[in-house]
Amino acid sequence: MNKNYPLLLSPIKLAGLTLKNRIFSAPTSLAELGPDTKYTKENLEYYKLRAAGGAAVVCVGEVIVDLANGQSHPQQIGIDDPGNSTTFCQLVDTIHSHGAAASAELDHGGALCAPEFLGKMPAGPSAYVDDWGDEVRAMTEEEILQAAKAFGQAAANAKHYGFDMVTVHAGHGWLIHQFISPLTIFRTDKWGGSIENRLRFLLLCIDEIRAAVGKNFPIEVRISGSERIEGGYDLDIGVEIAKALDGKVDLIHVSAGTQQVDYSCVKMHPGPFEHDMENRNLAAEIKKHVKTPVCSVGAYNFPEQMEDAIASGDADCIALGRALVADPFLPKKIIEGREKDIRPCLRCSDCMSSMIAFKGMRCAVNPVIGRECDAFHPLPVNQKKKVLIAGGGPAGMQAALTAVERGHQVVLCEERDKLGGALKFADNGAPNKLTMKRYRDSQIRKVMESSAEVRLNTKVTKAVVDEVQPDVLIAAVGALPVTPPIPGAKGENVIFGADLMADTPLGKNVVVIGGGMIGCEESVYLSDLGHNVTIVEMQNDIAADCLKYPFLWLHHEVEARDIRVLTSASCTEITPNSVTVRKEDGSVEQIPCDNVVMAAGTRARSDVVEELRPLCDQFYIVGDAKVAKNVMMAVRDGYDAVVDMGL
Repeated sequence: MNKNYPLLLSPIKLAGLTLKNRIFSAPTSLAELGPDTKYTKENLEYYKLRAAGGAAVVCVGEVIVDLANGQSHPQQIGIDDPGNSTTFCQLVDTIHSHGAAASAELDHGGALCAPEFLGKMPAGPSAYVDDWGDEVRAMTEEEILQAAKAFGQAAANAKHYGFDMVTVHAGHGWLIHQFISPLTIFRTDKWGGSIENRLRFLLLCIDEIRAAVGKNFPIEVRISGSERIEGGYDLDIGVEIAKALDGKVDLIHVSAGTQQVDYSCVKMHPGPFEHDMENRNLAAEIKKHVKTPVCSVGAYNFPEQMEDAIASGDADCIALGRALVADPFLPKKIIEGREKDIRPCLRCSDCMSSMIAFKGMRCAVNPVIGRECDAFHPLPVNQKKKVLIAGGGPAGMQAALTAVERGHQVVLCEERDKLGGALKFADNGAPNKLTMKRYRDSQIRKVMESSAEVRLNTKVTKAVVDEVQPDVLIAAVGALPVTPPIPGAKGENVIFGADLMADTPLGKNVVVIGGGMIGCEESVYLSDLGHNVTIVEMQNDIAADCLKYPFLWLHHEVEARDIRVLTSASCTEITPNSVTVRKEDGSVEQIPCDNVVMAAGTRARSDVVEELRPLCDQFYIVGDAKVAKNVMMAVRDGYDAVVDMGL
C-alpha cells in the first residue's frame, strides 16, 4: 500500500457499506445500448475496466427511473422496466467481479427530455419554452407525487438487482434540480417560491427512496453546489440544499452547473481553460455546514491533489470521471506506488463530445476507450518483431509504448533533439496547454524509461534501415504548417502558430490567419499577453473544426476578451505592417498589424513517407503523416498499427 496517500487509500463507511478507498468512479455511461435497449458487451466491459482499475465504487450513469416520462435521449435504460432485470444483474456482477461496489445513478430528464425522443411534450416543474424552442408543460400535483414514487421504486429495484448503493441525481439541470433552480421553477404553490418549497420535491424523493431501501443502504445525492451562470443559483443555495439533506442521506456529491445553459456545462466538466480542482471550493464550503460526508468532483488530476482535499477537510472522498476514461487503472497505480505511470487526462472532453457527435465514446490519450473489449482480450502476438519507428510525436510514442508492452523490440528515431513532435507547442506557456504538457512529458518519460532504443537527432534513412534491419517500419513523421498562397505569407513578420512561444518577439497588433482550434487558442493566449488581436477566418464561424465542448470553450474565451473576429473573410495580402482582408460582402479592409500568426492548418509530410515506403515490406503510416488531424487520431493510429502488425 502506498503510504504517501494514507487518507485517500483508507476505507470509508457509508451506512452499512464499507468502501475500500476514497476514489470513486463518477457516474458515466456510453451513449449506446443494444438494439433491444439492453446493455451490450461493450457497456459491461466499460464498467468492468473501472472496477478492475481499483475504484472503490463504480457508478452507472443515466439510469432512468421513469422511461416513459423521463428519457432525455434514446440511449438511456429504464430501471422501471422489469424486462431489464437480467441486464442490470449482469452489470452488477461485472462490477463486483473486480471488487468494486456498484451504484446506480437514478435520473429523470423532466423538462430536458427532447419531444422527438420522448414522443410527446416534456413536462417539468413549470411551463416555458426552452432555449431550443421546445415547449415544456407544467407537471400536475399527481405527476409530481408519481415522479417521487418512481424514484423510490427505482431504488428498490436497484437494491433488488444487487446494487450496493444509489446515487440520486439532483443536479446538472435534470428533474429534481429543475424544482430548485430559478432558471426553471416559476410555480407559486407549495412546490415553488421559497427555497424551502423548492426543496420539497427533492426531500420527498429522498423519503420515498429511504422507505424503499431501508437505513443500511447508502443513498448518495449529486447536487450542483452552484449553477455558476448568470440567473442561476450560487453557492449560498448549494449550502441550503446540502443542509436540507444533512442526516437524511449518506453522501453529498458536490458538482456544479446545469445542462439548461450550454456554457454552464464547462464548469460542470472543467476544460483546459479552467483550473485544476475547479469546483473543490464548492465542496469545501458545503462541508463546513453538514455532518454528512461530502464527495468532491471536477478536474482532479493527481493523487496529491486528492489527498490534500481530504486532509484539508474539503472533502471525504473524490469522484473521477474523465480521469478514469484516460486511465481506468489510476487508482490501482496509486495503490501500487506507480503514480508516475498514470496517463494524464487532457480535459479536452473528446470523450463526451464524441458521444454527442458520433454516439460512441473515444479518448484523446487512451486508444482503448470505445473498444474496451480489447483491454481484457488483447490480440495475441504470434511473432515478436523488430520495429523501427520514424518520428517521436504522439503517434510514434504511442506506437513505441504499445510495441514494447507487447514484447516487440523497438528502435525509435526522432529528427529533433527531443521527443514530442507537434506537441512542442505545449511549451509556449499558455495556461490551457498545461494538461497537454503533462501528457506529453508523461509519454516522453515512459518511452525513455522503457526498453525502446531511442535515437534523437536521427532521421530515418535507407542507411538507418539497413543497419537496424526492421521487420516493421512505422512512419510517424508528422506534418508541416500550411503556407497559403497569399502574397507576403513568407515575410519575416509571419509566424506559424505551432512555433509561437512565450519569448517570441511580437509587436502590439497581431492578426491571426485561421480561426480553427489552434488559431482561437493562440488568439486567446496573445490577448492575455496584452496584444491587440484580430482573427481572420474563411468559414462562417470560428472553431468550426471542433466538437461540442471545445467549441463552447473557445467561443466563450474569445468572446470574453477584446478580440476582433472576421468570419467569411479571406486574407489577400500581407505586408510588413498590414494585412488586407476581403469580406463576405466583397468589401476590402486593410488592417494595420506588426505581426501575423499563421494558423491555416497543416499538411502531411507525404514526400518523406514515400521515401520510406519502399525500405520495408511491412510498412505503416500513422498520425499526421497519414492525415493531419489531432492528438486523438494520432494516438489511435500508433496503437492500431502495432495491434495490426501482431496478427
